[in-house]
Amino acid sequence: MRYTADALRQRSRAKRSRQEMIDRTMCKPGYTWNETLQKCLGYGGGGRDKPDFKIPENPASPELPNAPTPPSMPDTPQQAIAKEVSARAMQG
Repeated sequence: MRYTADALRQRSRAKRSRQEMIDRTMCKPGYTWNETLQKCLGYGGGGRDKPDFKIPENPASPELPNAPTPPSMPDTPQQAIAKEVSARAMQG
């Protein structure tokens, strides 16, 4: 019985990733080591109570400032061809 427990323990150590081993040695439980910052960070990402952005009061009708209007489509293929010919003539 002892042999299987040791074997399972060794297998779990072998499976543990490099990041998990660093987390276990460098940080307390629930934290992960960030190599860029060289410190332990919590999994929540931050500790702020309120978000930096404002939530709109009426999310059903959002207003887009300076929204571009969609281009008008010509009614017939002949009008589209005429528009393209005039645009090319204006370019030179």
